[in-house]
Amino acid sequence: MSSASPAPSVQAKGIKMLFASVLCLGLSWPAMKLGLDTVSAYWMVALRLLFALPVIALFVFITKKRFPTFSRPDRAVIFTVAVVQFIGSMGLITVCLQYIPAGTASILIYTTPLWMLVIDTLWYRQRPTAKRLLLTSISTLGVAMILFASGQPGAWLPLFGMLLASGLWAVSIRRVSFHQWHGSVIDAVFWQFTIAGVVMLAIAFGLDGVPNFAEYGWRGWLSLSYIGPIATGLGFGLMVSAGPKLPPERIVLISTLTPIIGYVSSVILLGESLLPMVIVGATVMLAALTLNALPKRALKKLTKRFTG
Repeated sequence: MSSASPAPSVQAKGIKMLFASVLCLGLSWPAMKLGLDTVSAYWMVALRLLFALPVIALFVFITKKRFPTFSRPDRAVIFTVAVVQFIGSMGLITVCLQYIPAGTASILIYTTPLWMLVIDTLWYRQRPTAKRLLLTSISTLGVAMILFASGQPGAWLPLFGMLLASGLWAVSIRRVSFHQWHGSVIDAVFWQFTIAGVVMLAIAFGLDGVPNFAEYGWRGWLSLSYIGPIATGLGFGLMVSAGPKLPPERIVLISTLTPIIGYVSSVILLGESLLPMVIVGATVMLAALTLNALPKRALKKLTKRFTG
């Protein structure tokens, strides 16, 4: 990404695309929970990735005027993200979501900055700044509040499983952040979905056998129709396309809406309980993570705005 700020018209287009992406991804949480009543977790992951492929291919065709191509110099990061994020993290998310509220899960998965601090400190031997350490500690307090409020009998293991899924996502994010792309990112997403979708299809066959698709019913097919082409295909496609059009602080602020939409939509559409401690914990966690991710320049502007 260039250090120069994109033009206002370009940013306006990027904001619209990112808002649409955030809405698609936020609403995917109640949609997944609804579909898990009839669709097994492994088949859900496999089908959502495979159903998303035509949409990602269409993004490539519209933006690049060609079909998806595989960039060999990018193969290591393509395989890593496919395995760690779309097989490991997405698979764990879907399995754990069978046992915990969708709203709570949508918040816990966005604890990736906590894991990135651990990765940077222990693996890359980086010394965190006082600001990052303080705000990450505050956001950890918010996570603890969410866990305490949600940790009913039988829910502890899937709650910690969701945190582990967030950790795997953080590993994928950090791997991508150190990679110098030779091909297009949207091409890479297509091949990541392809690899992960085929592997998950094999896992679903091996563990669950061939399902009776007629038993999915309208809820199962409605869920798959949404989380596949719309949430995964359109959501990820718009996010990748919006990235170069916006400065990092805008992306951080808008992306914070994803777990909020996930939580609120789960309460409205699924009738999940509105837990005060979860709301307070989520507010603390997301506010700290957002401030932590903002660059110094944006923080100074924010401080001046509040202090006058």
